[in-house]
Amino acid sequence: MLTSKNVLLCIFSYNMGSTLERCILSTFKMCPGFDVALIDDQSEDDVTKAVIEKYRPRMKLCVTSTEDKRGRRHGNLYGNIQRMCRYAEEEGYDFIFLIQDDMQFVRPFNDAILKQYGQLFASDDKVLQVDPRFLRKGYAYDILEDVKAYRFPDGDPRRSYADVGILRLSTLKKLGWTFRESEAENKKVLADLGYVRLFPFSPIVMHVPFPRTYRAGKLKTSLFPMRRGEYEFHEMTPREQEWMDRRKLQEIPYFRRFLRPRNMLLARLVYALVTDASALR
Repeated sequence: MLTSKNVLLCIFSYNMGSTLERCILSTFKMCPGFDVALIDDQSEDDVTKAVIEKYRPRMKLCVTSTEDKRGRRHGNLYGNIQRMCRYAEEEGYDFIFLIQDDMQFVRPFNDAILKQYGQLFASDDKVLQVDPRFLRKGYAYDILEDVKAYRFPDGDPRRSYADVGILRLSTLKKLGWTFRESEAENKKVLADLGYVRLFPFSPIVMHVPFPRTYRAGKLKTSLFPMRRGEYEFHEMTPREQEWMDRRKLQEIPYFRRFLRPRNMLLARLVYALVTDASALR
């Protein structure tokens, strides 16, 4: 069973500036009653630092990693995830919701959604994670009629884990789990152990279009579109939420179908032309 009291929401931050502020504000707005934590991976960006200080008083925990990144592609991300899972367990939470700083909640994480996601965890002990993101076209998904959800097919290691979503802490504790230094390696090992990540019928969160991206601490440059990191989605209206929740299960919740981009002028043309994956990186 999921409740607002047994799920810790944790934001993982690095140099995202105003995009981080959008993530924080959407989390507070759409997730009332939840505890929110933030761990920053030694951001150098002054805007990011100011955003963190601005919202620090509203956080359950707000810390900065101190470990040497040693040029790793994702910095201390996996050590930070490990640290926050340990913290959540010590504080008595049953689940931790991993949220990346380029994400935005577009509808409320309310009692109906909690019940829906809780039923997915209750359906099988092998469900390690519920990933509440909208989906991308270009990939194969199994449609699970018995639990009203989606997943990657058998043989696809992505079916087990992602660096985003709600994790069952008791499973990690039972495994004595230590996170590996890449998402791909974590996926493979957990898939080999038979664990599953499910996408729910009603997603609530998504990466914003065209964020700034970093690898090994360096900003990746891109000519188009300009103003990366300033785009977002409109919040879903009550009517849009009802329409989405009344659709048939076979209608996969692709983000382009259900979410409307905001703050775009010329960038809207690029958004229309690129693939789903390219629109989110």
